[in-house]
Amino acid sequence: MNEILIIARKELLSVVRERRVLFTTLVLPILIMPLLMFGPILLFGNAARQTQESVQKVGVVGVPTVVLEELRKARVEPIEVANPQEAVQNREVQAALVFENGRYIIYGRLSSGATQSALVVEKVQAALRAYKDQVVAEQLRARGIGTDILEPFSVETQDASREQERAAGLFAFLIPFFLVSFIQAGGMPVAVDATAGEKEKGTLEALLAAPVPLIQVLLGKGLAVFVMSLLSTFAAVAGLLLGGGVFRNLFAAQLQAVQNGENQAQLGGALALDPLGYLAILVTAVLFALLIIAIMISLGLYARSFKEAQSYLSPLSLVMLIPLLFLQFSDFLKLQDWYFALPLVNVMLALDAIVKGAATATQLLITWASTLAYGALALHLAYRNFQREDVVFRN
Repeated sequence: MNEILIIARKELLSVVRERRVLFTTLVLPILIMPLLMFGPILLFGNAARQTQESVQKVGVVGVPTVVLEELRKARVEPIEVANPQEAVQNREVQAALVFENGRYIIYGRLSSGATQSALVVEKVQAALRAYKDQVVAEQLRARGIGTDILEPFSVETQDASREQERAAGLFAFLIPFFLVSFIQAGGMPVAVDATAGEKEKGTLEALLAAPVPLIQVLLGKGLAVFVMSLLSTFAAVAGLLLGGGVFRNLFAAQLQAVQNGENQAQLGGALALDPLGYLAILVTAVLFALLIIAIMISLGLYARSFKEAQSYLSPLSLVMLIPLLFLQFSDFLKLQDWYFALPLVNVMLALDAIVKGAATATQLLITWASTLAYGALALHLAYRNFQREDVVFRN
């Protein structure tokens, strides 16, 4: 056991000396998580509010005067254009409205998602709805019919989500991804330096020649990677708590303005779990870290150089996108318990369920048991690589 700790301490010291690694592993997650949680929402919210308050140009063709007045009320400036579609494409106007053969056609740049053009299109649609309601009301009054017939009943929508899911908000499905990513990002520098890095420095042969069992060498290096992975994960969780508390309080007024008085918990993201929930996240993260560590050590040991090891390990980040896509559409699927036995996918699903307060004991046990089994298999593969001279001395 003492040899394992000595090896782990040696690997940690060689990485800790690099201030850049310490910053990216411990400081960056704390800083970046609040920005990821609230930054885009605040920026887009302010931009959307400014768009609503300011006046934008809208091209018109054949639009009646009464509709032009409704457009001005909606804070848009109608201007005549020869070709409405080209005017929008060339950004001469943010949107365009054409009236022909009894129908209105709205042009806007809608393919890029949340754009200023899309917001202006909403303004035009609101103006047309107001004009349509006005025309319908006049026709009903002309026939002696009250306008209350248009709304025979009221509709009220209430959020039935769990408290934890409401607290996580729009950021809910990304929280598991970032936790998993920081586990990998925190351990990667140590894993590469402890394997391919030692090959380049020529110190791996001396370490293997020492009277220390191979399993203890592997566990010592794995312990160092494990410590850095968990430190990075704890920093990410600290960033979540910071974003959910301090950052939310600092920008409470801006968030309130963006939401127009709605529940602030719907924006950004924060963890609102009981102690068992945090414990479940910790257990899941630890088991997943064991799996990723064994994979990184195996790939790093197989590499000839530091750069080659990085080229092997970098695609792991892309592999993480696959379960993220699965997670994004999980609400459209009827989740089966066996899904929680799929490698990588099971961890994402489990973390998502924990964050939203929907995890069951069966799902967690399946996730933990399967991840532990995959980790043991990956650890065995790493141990076999340490035993193979064609891998250890592959230069």
